[in-house]
Amino acid sequence: MKLNKKYGFWTVLVSTLAAVVGSSIIISFNMVFTLAGNNPLLMILAWVFGALIVLPDAFVVIEPSIGYQESGNGYSWIRKCNWRILAFWFGWVLILFVSATSLASCCSAMSSMITMIVEIDDKTIGAQTLQKALAIIILVSLAVIQIMIKNSNKYTQMFFLFVKTLPILLVFTLAIIYGSSDGLLSNNEMNKNLGSAYVSSAMLIPAITYTGFAYSGHEFPTYITEEIENPKKTVPWVMISAILIVLVIYVTYGIALLSLAESSKVVSEGQGTSAIFAQYKWAVLTFNIFAIFLFIGSVNSLLFFQSRLIHKLSETGDMHSIFGKVYGKTNQPYMAIILLGLVACFYILFSSIAEIISSFALATSALKLLLNASIIKLRLTDPNYKRIYGNKTFWILMILSLVTCVLTLIGSIYLMVILPQASGKSAFAVLWKPILMIFVAFLVYLFGIFKFNNLKIK
Repeated sequence: MKLNKKYGFWTVLVSTLAAVVGSSIIISFNMVFTLAGNNPLLMILAWVFGALIVLPDAFVVIEPSIGYQESGNGYSWIRKCNWRILAFWFGWVLILFVSATSLASCCSAMSSMITMIVEIDDKTIGAQTLQKALAIIILVSLAVIQIMIKNSNKYTQMFFLFVKTLPILLVFTLAIIYGSSDGLLSNNEMNKNLGSAYVSSAMLIPAITYTGFAYSGHEFPTYITEEIENPKKTVPWVMISAILIVLVIYVTYGIALLSLAESSKVVSEGQGTSAIFAQYKWAVLTFNIFAIFLFIGSVNSLLFFQSRLIHKLSETGDMHSIFGKVYGKTNQPYMAIILLGLVACFYILFSSIAEIISSFALATSALKLLLNASIIKLRLTDPNYKRIYGNKTFWILMILSLVTCVLTLIGSIYLMVILPQASGKSAFAVLWKPILMIFVAFLVYLFGIFKFNNLKIK
């Protein structure tokens, strides 16, 4: 069944901002600071560079998106290259290692905040199990709401974008009232470790890679292009506007938090964002409550646009037709949402938030290389491909996009393998999950070969 609802510019922009802003900055902030050598200036630069490396990717995917005006992002374009096995692999890997990890990280972080509000210590027996159970309950509840409530996307996106601003506005307010330039924003802290950064720019690669999770979601319009009114104008304006708006919000938010922190210890990995202003008990409670609503909005947006990819796979035959079923009363692909939720539950049960984000970074870097290869092929060989850039502009953007893909791939390997070993984990504890990821991805590819060879025989 076709999805026929149309969305205008403001609905798409609001949905994109709701998908990007908020949850990821709260999840990523402390880790980015740690990876930047606990230096405030380097951390701010990491967030700026994180947005800059996203821009070439955005400009590159805009061209085929508005040219073909089909939902499904890179999956649709790889199919147009007649790379059927690779398209099958791309779609499934995107679902298993990108879409599901985004959902799992938001739900896990939300459950952690709830246990923090009710003052359950993480070290208490059964606390981790309780957090995982809460995360799954949250995911199931939000999935049911999206499937069953009519027009939930149109109205909830607006509501949750407003709600998402609340914890950020709270931090801005605290910074205005209590902020100081004597702590982490002092000259001494700003200049710390800068010498090593000048010697080796590679120091920032892992930090920049980690910010990629916070900027993910900007590609939202390319997943629902068929449902957008006037996609030729709407898609590029939404994507570019969203990235720039988010960059300003994140950098301002980061500076505000740094003005509240008295030392790098309260911003280190493993500390919650609210630990930065822990001396103001009312602010901690308020922030955590606001943040829970923020995470709800993120999960709502992710379920909305990531389920469209599964629906697309079902339409093209790369997934069983049952996952293309749409609930008539709400026009929602309910079986796609259920599948996405089940995969996310696996990550919630068996991975930490840091491990989930590392898996996300590795998968997105690898998939972007394949995505760019498909765009190059279509531009050179498909007579129906509509060019919006001149050759020189296109190749500059493509080269920049490929370079950033390689850099984030290096950064993700560092996050998954080198960093855990440096913290004292055994080789087995570090390597078994990356190896499992590669093994599952390989099995998906083998299944694709088997599937399409059988079709040829028939």
